[in-house]
Amino acid sequence: MLATWERTASLEETIQVAMAQSRTLRLPTVSSYSRVPPGFQTYLDKRYHKVVHLIDFIAAADAVGGAAVVEACEVFASGGSRQWLKVAGAAKAEIIDRCLDQQPEDTVVAEFGAFVGYSAVRMASQGTGPVMSFESDAIHVLVARHLIVRAQQVAEVLPGMAHDVMPRLVEDWGTGGTGFAFMDHRGTRFHAELRQLEALGAQRPGSQVLCDNTLKPGAPVLLWNLLFRHTALSVSLPEFQAEECEDWMTATDSLEK
Repeated sequence: MLATWERTASLEETIQVAMAQSRTLRLPTVSSYSRVPPGFQTYLDKRYHKVVHLIDFIAAADAVGGAAVVEACEVFASGGSRQWLKVAGAAKAEIIDRCLDQQPEDTVVAEFGAFVGYSAVRMASQGTGPVMSFESDAIHVLVARHLIVRAQQVAEVLPGMAHDVMPRLVEDWGTGGTGFAFMDHRGTRFHAELRQLEALGAQRPGSQVLCDNTLKPGAPVLLWNLLFRHTALSVSLPEFQAEECEDWMTATDSLEK
């Protein structure tokens, strides 16, 4: 996080290569299109096995470019419960597209929670401005950056907790420089992140915030606050690749127009 914040490119590259080549990660380097080395399960915690298999699947499919990487992620996720990815695809992706359609072409997009980089790639592919995605898990940072490189999109994944990294929006794009924010990290933090966005003055008047998973696992404090502070709309729709599971996405105007 410090190397990224200070823009020490050489140090950050050294850290990324060390992570990719370590015995505990055994991932391809960020710029590599190679397959994942066999036997990585021996060294890597099992909660990361799925995302490493995703990298290998995308490499095997030779997916390059935004549309190809997005499609490969969706095909991988449809391969059964062991390959399911908690990403905002299908109907949820359509809601994101509608929000982005209301924004100017040069809109800076802030994403809270990169995970594997699916949404960052998809949003950047829609012809918006640059995407800045925050991610606290170092392995997910590496995976998301790998997908973005393959997708050849303008997006940046910043390591660290959202409340620590958020000031970069103002540092890089100025007050009122951000037009759209997509929150997909932790529902119990959505209201706090929204307050911080407003306190920083990061977003322009009329900008939008879209929050995923406000029903399951839920964001009760955010929804309660929105009753009194904002005009908001919650949309009921199924979870990606789980039609039987109802969820909500909540869209709001973060500031007065």
